[in-house]
Amino acid sequence: MNAAVFWSIFGNIIGVVMCGGYAIYTFLRQGTHVRGIGWKSKKEYPKSYYFTLGITILISIFSLGAIVVRLYTYYYV
Repeated sequence: MNAAVFWSIFGNIIGVVMCGGYAIYTFLRQGTHVRGIGWKSKKEYPKSYYFTLGITILISIFSLGAIVVRLYTYYYV
């Protein structure tokens, strides 16, 4: 992999690592951070918990998909 390909997918790598890591963190701690209130458990704020978990997983999947598409188009097209 050359430097141009690496730097073109660098933002997506950051997205996968950060959003995936935060999704795992919220899942393991069974809670989420609510603005202005702080860390709350899944039982206290279930909508915020599932929304945060869903969005971070969705961003991770799209970032991973973008990496795969970019590498496929670079090497096979």
